[in-house]
Amino acid sequence: MKTANLALVLALVVPACAPAHDAKDAGLRFMMLMKDASGGPALDAPSGFHETGTVTRDGDTRTYETWGDFHALRTVSIMTRADGLSMTNGFDGTQAWQVGPDGTVQTDTSPETLAAARLGAYLTVGGYYWPERFPATFEYDGRKVADGLAYDVVTVTPDGAGPFDIWLDPDNHRLQRLTAMDGDQPFEGVVNTYDVVGGVSFAAGTTQTIGGQTMAHKVTLYEFTDVPAEKFTPPPG
Repeated sequence: MKTANLALVLALVVPACAPAHDAKDAGLRFMMLMKDASGGPALDAPSGFHETGTVTRDGDTRTYETWGDFHALRTVSIMTRADGLSMTNGFDGTQAWQVGPDGTVQTDTSPETLAAARLGAYLTVGGYYWPERFPATFEYDGRKVADGLAYDVVTVTPDGAGPFDIWLDPDNHRLQRLTAMDGDQPFEGVVNTYDVVGGVSFAAGTTQTIGGQTMAHKVTLYEFTDVPAEKFTPPPG
């Protein structure tokens, strides 16, 4: 995606009461602003990533390891408990799959599961940075307030998946909040800290709330790397 001229984009931003086609134009422009604020052209070079970190809820800390493909909706993540037992969840673009602590492999291609897997993969790889790779609609919902702070809100609906809302800092245009529905449960993610790798800014610390349960998410390693396609394929059952 070509970067936008900031003055031009700001001049074209429309109010919340604008017609739908203008709101969609503005939504895409806000995504361009966010991409510029997050690294711009530096985001276009890598093909994939590898990430490790921790997730803490109610005093229980687990470690995770995730790989993602920036050119396809493919991800895999391993979550490991303190006792060493782990669960692997993957999506290869056509099926969702899981490996349980006992090594049992399960796959799922039901429409509901695929829609959820597409949304999860889209968020994991940051598909909104590349609408030419990952088609979606973007609609500007105006300026809204949460916890006393104002944000520019854009509703993103990836092809074949449900919608979610991106809340951007109106001054620097970085992603600060994300809201969606996780099944029938409301989800909210709030960015606490950012870090930079290879000229790309990413959320290094977030607080995530799903259905009233709050988790602290901390990235311990983030690196760009080529990820082989077989990494996203489920192991033999």
